[in-house]
Amino acid sequence: MKFSRFPVVLGLAGVLGLAGCASTVGLEATPYASDPNCANMLMATPEDVSGFERSKTTAQATTAWGEGASFRCGVEPPSPSTDRCITVDGVDWLSLDSSDPRIPANGGDGTWTFISYGRVPAVEIVISTQAVGEGTVTDVLTQFSPALNLVPAERQCLGLTEAPQVYNDSEATEP
Repeated sequence: MKFSRFPVVLGLAGVLGLAGCASTVGLEATPYASDPNCANMLMATPEDVSGFERSKTTAQATTAWGEGASFRCGVEPPSPSTDRCITVDGVDWLSLDSSDPRIPANGGDGTWTFISYGRVPAVEIVISTQAVGEGTVTDVLTQFSPALNLVPAERQCLGLTEAPQVYNDSEATEP
């Protein structure tokens, strides 16, 4: 009986070809990933971010762009805070410090982590220095504005001069 090696070679080439496709990025699931607005926002995210192509991820309501950025929808919405807030194309983002306990395992050195503020569901975006390149972090965040603007803002960040002044009764003096 004579065996042909041709089908085996073709089969192996097919498997190797599939193995060469984009790798899967491991991300943690979020508490509110099943929110229908997450699916809408996810579908509106860009196909590439600063030259990084979209990658597969391991959790619902997430996507990533190689080593450039990650997007997780359904994180715990932040309460009012004194965290640094920036507004990009009408979307407020809290900029988390590297020591912040809300930064997930996918954050770390060489990245910035932002959580959308005032929208439910909230979104977390981690951006690498490679994705920023010669530009700015706000250049990268701008690419996500169309997706985030699908959900109306319920609250917004206030500047120091816009915040109401609160006085402690014990500090008040009689005239």
